[in-house]
Amino acid sequence: KIYEFTQPVPIPSYLFALAVGQLDSREISPRCRVWSEPSMVEAVAYEFSQVEDFLKAAEELTMPYAWTRYDLLCLPPSFPYGGMENPCLTFVTPTLLAGDKSLADVVAHEAAHSWSGNLVTNETWEHFWLNEGWTIFLQRKIMTRVHGDDNFFDFDAIGGWEDLKESVGLMPDKYTKLIPE
Repeated sequence: KIYEFTQPVPIPSYLFALAVGQLDSREISPRCRVWSEPSMVEAVAYEFSQVEDFLKAAEELTMPYAWTRYDLLCLPPSFPYGGMENPCLTFVTPTLLAGDKSLADVVAHEAAHSWSGNLVTNETWEHFWLNEGWTIFLQRKIMTRVHGDDNFFDFDAIGGWEDLKESVGLMPDKYTKLIPE
């Protein structure tokens, strides 16, 4: 078989993604679909059923979603990260399948990259922190809107600040500068 696709919006080369495997899928909204191994597809569809809400909140905060589709692929357990924000297709780990949607904010983060990181990105890795910084800010705004509670932003930011201080404390000084020498 020959498969072809068109990517109408230019993307940075590091964001190109291709997935192959025995996959099943479920449509969760007109522009969102989840993909996974057949045995997990229902759990994945349930866990990430809020994705359309994340996209709508982000659009209200920024501008229309430029990528047409926002699909999720739940990879095998060996995938070492929470998620990876490839345009049109975000990779997620099955460790996010808590059964209660409590870890879905990781997908809000990856979706936020559709605006801050995929459409606008850093010229070099030296300024990669800008990519993640703006994305975390937008993720918190998205989740605040989805939860309908203005206190969510502050609460999440306090937790993030504590995590940052702990992480920086574990690193040698040369890795704690915004621009490495």
